[in-house]
Amino acid sequence: AGDFRFDEAILMPPHQAADMVWHAGLIGQDAAGKPTGWADIHPHLFHANTDDRVYFVGDLMGMISDQFGHYPKSGHVANYIGRIVAKYIAQRVAGQEVTPLLPDNLCYMMVNTEPQEEISVKFTYELDASGKVIQTQTDMDVRTADLVPEDFAWARSKFSDFLGI
Repeated sequence: AGDFRFDEAILMPPHQAADMVWHAGLIGQDAAGKPTGWADIHPHLFHANTDDRVYFVGDLMGMISDQFGHYPKSGHVANYIGRIVAKYIAQRVAGQEVTPLLPDNLCYMMVNTEPQEEISVKFTYELDASGKVIQTQTDMDVRTADLVPEDFAWARSKFSDFLGI
């Protein structure tokens, strides 16, 4: 690919599900039968397609929808789906039917520090009439200081949720 000049960079190795998922035989396959590298997951119940007692949360999650592919590999989504899965397990233990829930995703990006300005992108998900997960994306592309307090409030709420602080 050649040399690339950069002032700052994020270098990421190839991304896929952890070895545990491979060893358990829970990796999805594409139409040709080739492993996808991601967990073979029910798109809105978040359990393995081959075993409804095994739930997936986080970056290992495979294809959700042919409209958008995978959920973003973000802590926000993993935390949200973790909470959904906890509700699903509680419903099953109580002998109730599982009520499908879907996450959302929100990403704030500080694009200037002096003065502080941000943009954001929000994703919402819903099931269409056929049961397919559909994504709607809302971009806030105009740099604004108005998003800064929202971002810090969001971060505080996530830290509180993740870490109990």
